[in-house]
Amino acid sequence: MKLVLYILFAFCVWLPGILFAASDQATEPERESRVSLAMDVFLRKPVRQVYEIHVHLTNHNPDPVTVNLRDLPWLPPNDVGWLSAFRMDSRQSRMRHDSFPGKFGSQGIRLVPGESVQGKLILNRRMPTLLEDVRLFGVRLEWECVHPSLRLVCRGDVSRTIMILQGDPGEPDVYAIDEPACRQLEDVIGFIDIPQGHEVLFLRTSESVMSNVDNVQALLYQVDDYVRQCQPTWTNSWAVDFFAEERIAGFLRDHEGRRYFEKGLWQQANIGQYSSQIRTLYRFPWSRKNADTVYLSVYRDPAGSR
Repeated sequence: MKLVLYILFAFCVWLPGILFAASDQATEPERESRVSLAMDVFLRKPVRQVYEIHVHLTNHNPDPVTVNLRDLPWLPPNDVGWLSAFRMDSRQSRMRHDSFPGKFGSQGIRLVPGESVQGKLILNRRMPTLLEDVRLFGVRLEWECVHPSLRLVCRGDVSRTIMILQGDPGEPDVYAIDEPACRQLEDVIGFIDIPQGHEVLFLRTSESVMSNVDNVQALLYQVDDYVRQCQPTWTNSWAVDFFAEERIAGFLRDHEGRRYFEKGLWQQANIGQYSSQIRTLYRFPWSRKNADTVYLSVYRDPAGSR
């Protein structure tokens, strides 16, 4: 039973936006009424025939604001209602759009002026007939700039209709990536691996770095540089697992992770976790003596101030 609880805890702090079993797992922050954010929506194709809707919510106010994790429009139950899909057939028939069940804990995200929180909807997972409808008819996506808890502001000169034309081959977006520069950044940040299908980085990091918040902040700025330059299909919602030993790096739910956990090695090596979506660093999460939580953002003002 204790092992199951440990696995559940680790899984919840690894990935941004993970479903909580109950909302009382997080302290209820003071909610701001109708926070105003600028909303931008984009269609992205990270790999062939995979269609994603990326959403950016930016603080366009002169002062910092706080938005709650559970209010983000790409998380259930907010992930339906503002986005609609229609076949471009003679009847313009509405397509089925599934949501994922779940209940989210309360978590405040502080955004300074110009800072954004981002997320995405993978349409293939939510619209079972998407690829067939694209092949036969084409698909029209329409999004609304409305939200029950947020006051969204959208540019009036930008269409809120996105078209996927009939027969679209779904060729992935093309990005210019400087591979040598990316390899150099991997050396700088202590890159170990990115598990397939996850926007998570496993990094080799020393306990001395993790013990100093300024050093971790500097490292996370470099990680953010790496994500921006070398993982262009990601949003700014990614996660990091810090390991003192490279051979231990991996998910706890994997066979090797469970084996290392049973020997006590995984807990010793996993010295930190970070979620860029909720701007939270968990240091030494398996140590009763040293465990703590620090709010850290990787946002840097384009003018150069942080």
